[in-house]
Amino acid sequence: MAMIAAVPALKSELAVGGKTGRETIVQLQYPRALVTIPERRVRRDAPTPMEIKQTHDALALTPNGPRPIDIAQSFIDRYYERKPSVISQRPPPAALNPLIAEFLAVTALHPLNDPIPWCAAFINFCIRRNGGVGSSSAWSQSFLPPAFDAVESPQEGDLAVFTCISLSTGKDLGLGHVRRFEDEQQVVVVGGNQATRDQSSIISERVLPIGNKPVRRHTNTGKVISTMMHLNKFVRPA
Repeated sequence: MAMIAAVPALKSELAVGGKTGRETIVQLQYPRALVTIPERRVRRDAPTPMEIKQTHDALALTPNGPRPIDIAQSFIDRYYERKPSVISQRPPPAALNPLIAEFLAVTALHPLNDPIPWCAAFINFCIRRNGGVGSSSAWSQSFLPPAFDAVESPQEGDLAVFTCISLSTGKDLGLGHVRRFEDEQQVVVVGGNQATRDQSSIISERVLPIGNKPVRRHTNTGKVISTMMHLNKFVRPA
């Protein structure tokens, strides 16, 4: 996702209890470099030793809180201006960013098509690192009720779930985007796999519309289709 399927995070006063100690950084595991999907084959290069070291260093300095949104914001504060390559993903044949592979590792559903949507994986990573329980899925819509409670008056740190609708049928496509909500008035969100002026897929802060926004999405078959994306619900992790 340039976060086309994401749950934005709002900044909130919510604290998540039961925090664990700093996670042990183990040997990073990566999805297979060659992925087969209908109508095309996508090949990615292997990450370099320097990229792997950068990921180890980035994780070693990542805080455990005090809230999931603070963890998300820490990546922006450390790398967005100084070294955006650490928190962004380039299209094939570039390697899967080892840091994004670490985000995907906390989910049970690893996307099979490419480019890899990772907004939900990033949200899950931040929740898990804070000692909470996420959706354990790389699917943005996995944060919708009944998995999490919907809220009418979002607080900073809550999640904003966006959903894509088919232009031809008007039906929910099961695609979307998830980020953490930051500002209720401007709908400022913090999330991963978001597009900016200079990057197509990066952890960033963005202002997003609540109403319909035309977006192009990759489907499970690898096709790219035109959709309308809108804010579906604000939800609050337990």
